[in-house]
This record gives sequence, structure tokens and C-alpha cells, in this order.
Amino acid sequence: MALGGLTHLTGVAIADIFGDIIMSYQVAIDLSNENNSHTQIINKIPQYANVLELGCAHGDMSRILKQNQQARVIGIEKDAIAAQDAENICDYVFVEDLDDPHSLDALQFEKFDVITLVDVLEHLNDPKAALERLKPLLLEEGRLLLSVPNIAHASVRLELLCGSFEYEDTGILDRTHEHFYTNESIQVLLREAGYTIHEMDYTWHDVPDTVIEKYLNKVGLDITDTALDYFHSNECAAYQFIISASPCNVETEQLPVIRKLKPMDDSWGTWEKLHTLLQEQNRELEQLRKQLQKQEDVTLT
Repeated sequence: MALGGLTHLTGVAIADIFGDIIMSYQVAIDLSNENNSHTQIINKIPQYANVLELGCAHGDMSRILKQNQQARVIGIEKDAIAAQDAENICDYVFVEDLDDPHSLDALQFEKFDVITLVDVLEHLNDPKAALERLKPLLLEEGRLLLSVPNIAHASVRLELLCGSFEYEDTGILDRTHEHFYTNESIQVLLREAGYTIHEMDYTWHDVPDTVIEKYLNKVGLDITDTALDYFHSNECAAYQFIISASPCNVETEQLPVIRKLKPMDDSWGTWEKLHTLLQEQNRELEQLRKQLQKQEDVTLT
């Protein structure tokens, strides 16, 4: 799917193209766009759920959960200013740093149907310890819902191919990220922390052929069908992993069972609306280009 050239694949240029799909800390959540980590996680939360939202920020997701799911939402947020906004939405907000081993002490007698970590784990110094502290807070049938960015996205692979790894203000290489995850490493982390994965999905950002060719040419490589298939694979197109998990009793020393990402064709329903929208926009741009060309031809004659 051609989307035009990208000057910096991993950061600002992608944000310019995909808008609110990019990870940010104050978001306008469009529930009609399923190619979004917030939307996918919200859609997994049942009605009347008791929810613990870790990293609730200003309460954007909390508001939707309160309105649409009639959920009870307790938020935890490190930023005291953001937490003040969230206090107007959530049932209660704690200002806590999740890296503090005592950050969840006030919730020791609480049990939740759902605990969410939307783009949070990558910011923690010790994500495994935080995950372990969350297990006692889940009901027996409760679910941990989380999202993390994919460091093995095609954009990062292409930049590394050219010897570039630059931190940015937002996106996969956000300079505040303490950890980076691949499909395999996030599953290993969850297994070592004592969780079973029930479902694994992803949001996607596909890099256009013209950009892939540009980066390959930079290092003296020709573009081939094999190369295009590789950079358009689900492992490369996945931008954020969306995971549903629950605590398990399996010994953490056992080797984790690594789940393969489902093929993009099987996930078509997740991004069909976005793909259709992009096609419509491309048609409109092509019509505009033709109109401008006609006006230029008339001017020249």
C-alpha cells in the first residue's frame, strides 16, 4: 500500500501520515479506527467491569470505559498534573510510580476484572517486577490487557540497515522508553512473570515499496519480491502488540511457547476501514493532481 515517502521512518513522518494511530500520552480515541491500541483494548473490556488502568494519563480511555462499558475505573498515574485531569473522570486516581515496589500497596484488598497497561511496560525500569505485583489484584477469571511497541518493525529494521538508530519524541524509539520488545521477547517476559497469553494481536503500519527500495539502494541492495515479502510480513508490519493474558501456575523455568502473529489476511477486519479510507484519500489526491495538471496545461497554452 503506497503512502508516499518517509524521511524518518520511525517518528515524525509516520505521525504526520497516521495521525492518532501514533503512540502518545494524551490521545483522541477514535473507536471507529480499530488499528489503534486503545480501541482494541477497550473492545476487549466487558460491561460493568472493575478496571485498574495503569498509566491512565489524563483519563481519555477512562472516560470511554465509564461511558460505554459503565465500568468502575481506578487509575494510577505518575504525572501529578495529568492525574488531576483523570480525577474528574475515574472513580479514584493514585499518583504513584509503578517502579516503586510499594506503588500498589493501597490496592492490596482490591480485585479487578481487568488491568490495563497501554504502552506502559516499555517505560518501566523493572517491568517484570511490576507484572508480578499485579497478579494478586486480578480475579480468577480476570485479564491483563497490554500493548507495547514492536522494535522489530520494518521502519526500525530499515534504519538499522543503514546504520541509524536515533531516539525520537514519540513512536517506537521514544526517548523515554527503557525497554524494547519483539514478538518473542514480550512473550518471554510475560511467561517469566507468571502469565499465560490467551490472545495476541497487533496494530500495523506498512511501509511502502518505494521507501523500502530507497533504503535498500542506500546500502547497494536491489529490491526483489523476496525482500518486499519480508518487509511486508506481519512481523515487520506489526507496530504495537496487543496482548490478553492472565496469571498461571506454570513454573517460569519452563521454555515459553512462542505464539506466531496471525497472518495479516486473517486480521483484515482490524484494518479494513483504515485501508478503505486511505484508498479514498489516494483517489481524491489523484483527482486533485489531474485538475492541477489541467490548469497548468491551460496556463502554458
